[in-house]
Amino acid sequence: MIVADTNVWARAFLGDDPRQSPKARRALATARSQEGVFIPLVVMAELSWVLRGAKWERDRVLRALDSLLQTRGVTPEAPQLVRAAIDATRQGGRGGFADHLIAQVGFVNGCREALTFDALFGKAERVRHLH
Repeated sequence: MIVADTNVWARAFLGDDPRQSPKARRALATARSQEGVFIPLVVMAELSWVLRGAKWERDRVLRALDSLLQTRGVTPEAPQLVRAAIDATRQGGRGGFADHLIAQVGFVNGCREALTFDALFGKAERVRHLH
């Protein structure tokens, strides 16, 4: 199995670089069909930021992340946490994917709540907004 940096995934999804995007897509396709590709949680969070920064709508970003959970040859770290973060982001629209991923990692490790200065995310269940 290999692990790919966020910039490889970003080039593959965005197709925004005529030189790097095709290389990223080929490398990921080859790895998926041979040994597989591992995606750490930090890459999932960073990828969500990059795609949003590229002006992708939130639902499109969530669909892209969701597709990684279902792609043969792709092994996300803690897929149940990724799924929970995607679902929490879709429900109620409070906070971004990375916010919910941070909270889910905390909750599974025994945290009772998440703290934030983000007013929108602070409305999510088990999240406290610090005013």
